[in-house]
Amino acid sequence: MSAIYLHSYQTKLLELNENLYHVYIESHKGIGGGRDITFLRQHDRGIPLTLRDNFSEHGAVTPETEARDIIKVENEFQTINYSLSYGKILCVPIYPLLDELTIIEKQSPKMAGYINKRLESLNWKIRVGKT
Repeated sequence: MSAIYLHSYQTKLLELNENLYHVYIESHKGIGGGRDITFLRQHDRGIPLTLRDNFSEHGAVTPETEARDIIKVENEFQTINYSLSYGKILCVPIYPLLDELTIIEKQSPKMAGYINKRLESLNWKIRVGKT
């Protein structure tokens, strides 16, 4: 399982290697998020991880959307596992991911716990909250 941990999105890296994929934070609505996210959403080697309802100021996931969000995130983690098991290299943007996990920890502890377990299953040492 290969991952490259980056401070933020580095979309230029996709030009270096056809086996390189880039994880990005996605919204349930699938719109917004800025230039890098829009680029990765449209790129065939962008892998979404839906951790927001939308990209507005108050667009974090909530306990009311947990059931919907956990199903979607599980499917995305399966895509990530599949990519890793077939020798793909994943770029993981640490700060965007940590920012979202911090918000989710406050808004929806159940969802945060689920995501932390899935990250641990990938051996990604990214965790917010209790250790």
